[in-house]
Amino acid sequence: MYYLTISISLIVILLIWNITMTIIVSGTNSAHINSFNYVPEKLQDGEYITFDTNRVIEKNDITHQEKSSDFIINKAGSYYIQFNTTIYEPPSTGKETTLSVYLEHNNATVYGTTVGETVTNAYQTVNLNFGVIIKANSGDVLRIKNNSGTVVELLQPNINIIKIE
Repeated sequence: MYYLTISISLIVILLIWNITMTIIVSGTNSAHINSFNYVPEKLQDGEYITFDTNRVIEKNDITHQEKSSDFIINKAGSYYIQFNTTIYEPPSTGKETTLSVYLEHNNATVYGTTVGETVTNAYQTVNLNFGVIIKANSGDVLRIKNNSGTVVELLQPNINIIKIE
């Protein structure tokens, strides 16, 4: 009987927790977008990553046209931006190179988003990722730039932009 009472109590607590979290999450009314590339993308130094597929778009606070690099903020607020990719160093250099990308907000580098890894051999891959929270105004443009000093090949770059305020 004692174990039955504890089990029922735990089930009730978990049920209340689940209902509470559902209300909190659905009550936030957050806007978000997730975009990525199915196929590898070769990118010259200084070029922006184009994202060919919008997997999830919730609300219209952020817009992105597929096969474009620009993410347009339509509603001012705080946004969490998370990015990840694997970068492949093509055999063109065959020397030590730092593969690097960063987030631009209205053509300015966002502090804390420049990520890079040094490769010493051709055909080497590295994983790059960052997460940052920014304040953005309506009409602001976000995009990610290759800062490697060389051509790189991106394997499935993925970006999430989530409005948190």
